[in-house]
Amino acid sequence: MKASEPVIQTQRIAATGKFPGAGPLQAAHASLRCLLADDSGQDMVEYALVASFLGLGTIAGVNGLASKIANDLNLLLNGFNAATAASS
Repeated sequence: MKASEPVIQTQRIAATGKFPGAGPLQAAHASLRCLLADDSGQDMVEYALVASFLGLGTIAGVNGLASKIANDLNLLLNGFNAATAASS
């Protein structure tokens, strides 16, 4: 038996959806092997992780930037108020 034969057998089982001559334990084992051999959704999971990390980083950066902008605007407003109070 070659090393690739179990994978081919599990691919046949996955394609037909039947487990010929197999008991429940063998059927579960074959299903698990099919699941472990299948990597079709791996790229999408990686893209989703990258997108979520970018989103979290953006949110953290915008929150920090917003507080700095608010502080600068308050300083500007206080300067205008001081200037108008001194001229009156």
